[in-house]
Parts: sequence; structure tokens; C-alpha cells
Amino acid sequence: MNYKERAIKGISWNFLLLILAAPIGYLVRMLYANEIPKLEVGLFYAVLDFCCMVAIFKDLGLSAALVRYIPKFLHEKRKDLVKSAIISVGILQSSVSLIITILIILLAPFIAKYYINNQGQFTGHLDLVIDILVILSIGYWFQSIVDIISNSIQGFQNQKYFGTINFVRISLILILSVIFIYIFGMHNAFAPTYAYTITPILLILIYGHIFIKKIFPEFFKEKLLFSKKLIKDLFSYGLPVMLGSAGSLVLGYVDGICLTYFTGLNAVADYRNVAMPTVSILSYFASAVSSVLFPLSSELWEKGYKEALGYGVERICLYSFVLVLPVAILMAYFPEVIINLFFNPQYLSAVPAIRILSLGTIFLTLNNIGFTVLNGIGKPMLSTKILYFGAIFNLMFNILLIPKLGIVGASLTTVFGYLLMWVLQAWYLSRFLNYSFLIKKWILSLLVSIFSLIPLILITKIINNIILQLIVGGVVYFGIYLVGILGLKIIDIKEIFSVIKNFRGFK
Repeated sequence: MNYKERAIKGISWNFLLLILAAPIGYLVRMLYANEIPKLEVGLFYAVLDFCCMVAIFKDLGLSAALVRYIPKFLHEKRKDLVKSAIISVGILQSSVSLIITILIILLAPFIAKYYINNQGQFTGHLDLVIDILVILSIGYWFQSIVDIISNSIQGFQNQKYFGTINFVRISLILILSVIFIYIFGMHNAFAPTYAYTITPILLILIYGHIFIKKIFPEFFKEKLLFSKKLIKDLFSYGLPVMLGSAGSLVLGYVDGICLTYFTGLNAVADYRNVAMPTVSILSYFASAVSSVLFPLSSELWEKGYKEALGYGVERICLYSFVLVLPVAILMAYFPEVIINLFFNPQYLSAVPAIRILSLGTIFLTLNNIGFTVLNGIGKPMLSTKILYFGAIFNLMFNILLIPKLGIVGASLTTVFGYLLMWVLQAWYLSRFLNYSFLIKKWILSLLVSIFSLIPLILITKIINNIILQLIVGGVVYFGIYLVGILGLKIIDIKEIFSVIKNFRGFK
């Protein structure tokens, strides 16, 4: 299969599954919001954020190294090195994860008292907080094994199975949550805790079998070589990526960490169960593109097809911006409608965060694509520097703004962090790939999206029913936006075909 076919089929398949997973993930949040007390929802996400933050070092960057080196070893026809890399990474990561899990369990009473319950919302019920901490930390040990399997599948560039992992994961979480809430009557924080802990165990059984039987059936036949050079190569690539991942995790979870400590668990519930999941839908397209673009950009870079890669990245960023922009604006315009329709009035305090973050996810989408390419072309240290710049900015301004502004401060900090990283990332891409910023088309897209709001505002004043407002307003808005985009030739069919043709012939 040539690059054109792999890129188109891989992105389409991943995007389809991410689109299917989006409503399931949203159903999970709706279920928690409507069936579990808000304070306990905040408790669950506070503990989840903590486990994610302390798990920064469990990966050691070796998962990304697998994705980087497996295509290389397969190209060299060295499946023995593929097996050796997977086994080596598996032993190292699972061992480090086990140590972290044991430390969390031992320190659980201290963490519960001085961090999770800093605002005194669970005073007298610290046993509940400790139990949630212990159970989720065990779940994250199993998740480390899932990560090894999923990254190995991605390294083989098997999008057929890799694309299903997130979909199956969120589906299992929903099914298990429903079972624990409605069958076992767990209308408390234990329902999501058990669901998130059992899911990685099931994923290991499902995808471990698929990997051994379908993707790498020679796994047990190939020789196992514990090579110092192999370990050195994996670490030389992986450690900078780990440092970059640490910055990425800080960006993803420090908001919840600071909200837990400075404002309490109700704000965490607003931010992590409603605001962030709502706006995160906008980043799904970029996630689908990135999962294919990482190994593909690595291969194109290694073979010297820099011009083709630069041209593709340039257009992918433009298309992503054009696709995400109208959805972001609609989401910023209808946050009350979204909350009343899918959650309940006690979460209306999340409205300001949704408005701010929905626009910020435009930059998140572009960052996902850019960082994927930088890592794929062997520039993980550069990604690390940019991520740490954003992470330090995020941490500093969260500490300054959250005590005064709560979730608004967290949202503003996140958005400006995304913007600053995108500016830096775009500048470096232009140096390595002759990447040009199509500023005229970007500005025209923005103007079209703003102009399309005029009839939407009129419609919301005429129609009182919130569901009709969302449906009729959305159809009219997207219709006008699409006409404007095509009419001004910001994107046209010929340009789309030119991107496809750019991959033709590179086999």
C-alpha cells in the first residue's frame, strides 16, 4: 500500500472511530453528572488527575520510542529487534509503574488529608478518598501495560486495530459505569473508579490477543536480544519525549490539580466533567490525523521527502482550522443550551469555562498536529522545550489566577498557553519543512465564521425553544459558513486532490 492510501485510509478510519467515540464519552460524563453527587464527581476527577500527574515518569518516553523504531526495524526486516524492543520496554515500564503504584498506596492517607481534602469537603470521610486513591492507582498500573500494547500496534502502523482502542476503551467505561450505577446501585464515586480500573484489564486481554494472533504472529518465534545498543537507542529517543510528555501532562492536568487545592471539588466537577469534555470534542479530528501522521512523517523524513511532508502539513493545518473553527464558535455561543440539554442546572457554573476553552481548542488542534510532526521527524527535544514553556506558563498563571477567578482563571491560562506554544511551533516548522503560513486563507475563514453569526443571533431571538435554537441555528450557521468557505475558495476540491496527489508515487 502506498503513502497516499495509507494516509487517507488511516486518517479516515481513525476519524470515524473518534467521531463514534465522542458521543459515548459524552454519555459517560452525562451519566456521572446526573447519577452521582457533584462533590463526588469532583472527587473522582481530582484523584484521576493526581494519578495522571504522578504517572509522568512511568512511561520513560519508551512508548513513543516504540512507535519511532518499530517501522525502522520492520523496514530493515529485523523482527527480532521489534520483539526485543517491545519486551525491554514492557519490563522497564511495568516495573516503574509498579513502584509508583506502591508509593501512592503507602502515601494515600497523607495525600487524602493534605491535598484532595485541602478545602475540608470530605472531613470525616477520608476513608472514601483513600479507597478511591488506592483503587485508581492499581488501575493505572494495568494502564501502563495497555500503553505498551497500543503503541506496539501503532508502531506496526496497523490503523485497523489501533483506531479501535479508544473507541473500545470508552465503550467499556460506559458499559461498566452503567452496570455499577444501575445494577449494583453505586450512585457514588466508586462507580467511575471501578469502571476506570477494570477497563484496562479487559483491554489487555482483548488487544494482547489481537497483537499476538493478528499483527505479530511471529512474536514467540523470534529471538529475544537484550542489546545495550538497543536500550541506549530507545532511551536516547525516549527520554526527551518523556520530558515532553511531562510538560504535556502538566498542561492537561495542572488545571484540575490547582482547582482541587485552591477552590475545591465542585469546581473540579464543573471543569473536568463538563467544560473540558465538551470542548475536547473539537480536538478529535487532530487526534485522528496525528495517530497516522506520526509514523508516516517519520518515514517520509527518513526517506528525504521533506517537500511533500511540508506541503501536506501546511494543508492539513489549514483544513483542521477550517473544520474546527465553526464548531468552536457555535459551542461558545450555546454553552447554556448544551448544559441544560445534556447535564443539569447545577453545572451552569461551567458556562464561562466552556466559552473560553472552546476557542482555545482551535490552537490545541493545531498544536497536536505540529508536535506530532516534530516528534516524527526526530525533533523531540524541540517539542519538549516548547511544551515546557507552555507548562511553566500554565502552572505559574494557574497559581496566580485560580485563587481569584476559579475556573475562569484556569480556562484563560490554558488558552493563552496553547496560543503561545502554537506560535513557537509554527515558526520551527517553517524552518524545517519550508512550511508556509497561509495567512490570507486563515483570516478569510475567521471573517466568514464571524459573519455567519449574524443570522444565528437573529434566529435565537425569534425562536424560544432551546433545542430548536440549537438545531435551526446550527444548520443555518454551518450552511452560510460552508457557502462562504467554498465561494471564496479557501478550500476547494482541486486543492484537496492536490494534497492527495502529493503522496502518489512514494511507495
